[in-house]
Amino acid sequence: MKRISLFLCLCLLSMSQFVFAADETKVSAPDANVITGEVKIGSVDLPQVAEKSEAGAKAMATLKEMYDKFQATVKKREQELEKLKTALQGKNLTPANREAKEKQFQKKFGEYQKFGKSAQQEFAQKQAELSKQVKDDLDRQIKDYGREHGYALILNKEGLVYNDSKFEVKELTDEIIKIINDAGKK
Repeated sequence: MKRISLFLCLCLLSMSQFVFAADETKVSAPDANVITGEVKIGSVDLPQVAEKSEAGAKAMATLKEMYDKFQATVKKREQELEKLKTALQGKNLTPANREAKEKQFQKKFGEYQKFGKSAQQEFAQKQAELSKQVKDDLDRQIKDYGREHGYALILNKEGLVYNDSKFEVKELTDEIIKIINDAGKK
């Protein structure tokens, strides 16, 4: 579960380096010495939002359910292979029976490998799909929040390396989690 959570968080991080509250129009940045008035800058801890929001938790639960289902199928197939392997080691097998069991084992082993590869691809696809849904919702909520509250910039907290003490960067993670959770209830 922690691996899935970590991977989902990393996916969100890689997709959302910076979230800008302003419209996506090109505007030349003003000279830092000319800025007058209050400039509001905020930061959001995206992995924390993904982990603590209801949308993120729902995505994680979906992935865990899918993972558990695949694991149960893998375990069942491994048990079948182990039974065939044990049967192959029996001393009472005729050459014809041994050959038939070996073919059956090879067939089952091929199916096992094919299932594993297919399950891995299906899981990765679902993980990407859910990550994109959570990320898109998160981006939308953060942009709306930024516009409504007058933020010039909202950064991914992980991307914030330096902050000139002239600018206060307000931590918005808990507020964004609440907004996402409230939006999910509508």
